[in-house]
Amino acid sequence: MNEVLQNIKNRRSVRKYQTRQIPGELCESIVEAGLYAPSGRNSQAVHITVVRKKDLIERITEELKAAVARTPGNRYRDSVGAASYTVNFGAPTFMIVSADVSRAVTPEADCACALENMFLAARSLGIGSCWINQLGSVNGDSAFLNFLRAEAGFPEGNVIFGCGAFGYPVGDFPQAPARKGTSNLVE
Repeated sequence: MNEVLQNIKNRRSVRKYQTRQIPGELCESIVEAGLYAPSGRNSQAVHITVVRKKDLIERITEELKAAVARTPGNRYRDSVGAASYTVNFGAPTFMIVSADVSRAVTPEADCACALENMFLAARSLGIGSCWINQLGSVNGDSAFLNFLRAEAGFPEGNVIFGCGAFGYPVGDFPQAPARKGTSNLVE
C-alpha cells in the first residue's frame, strides 16, 4: 500500500506518553508541517505556540481549569474540572494552534488543516499525538489569554482553534477502529 496512505490510516490519538522529550529537530519538523498546511486565500495567519516546559504545561492546565470554571455553560466543565485532568495527557510537548482572525479568511479550517498536517508528520516520525479542544472554549477569558501571552508568548489578537499533545507513546500505537464514514463516486 502507498506509504502516505498507510501513514494516514495508522494515525491514532495517543493518550499515554513517555516522559522522554521529542528531539528539537523533530519538533521543528512537526511545526513546519503545520505551517505548510493550506489556508483560505493563502492568508497564512496560523500561529503555533510550542510549550516544552513541564511546569508551564502544568500551569496551563491549572489556568485552564480556572478559566473553564469562570465560563458559564462551558461544555468542558465536567471533564476539565476532574482532579485527574491534564491538558496534555502527560505528553512532554504541547502545541497551541491559533490564528490572527483579522487576517484569516477561514481561521478555524486553517488551524484544523495545520493540526492534521502536524499529526500526520508526527506519526511518520514515530511520535504520538492527540487533538485537544478545551483551550478554544475559553477564548473570551482575558485572564487566561493574558497568562498565555505573558508565559508562552501567545500573540495578541489571536484566537485558539485547537491544540495538540505530542510525545512518544507508552506501548504500541492504538489500532484503528473500523471506519463509519461513507463516500460515493460520480463519473
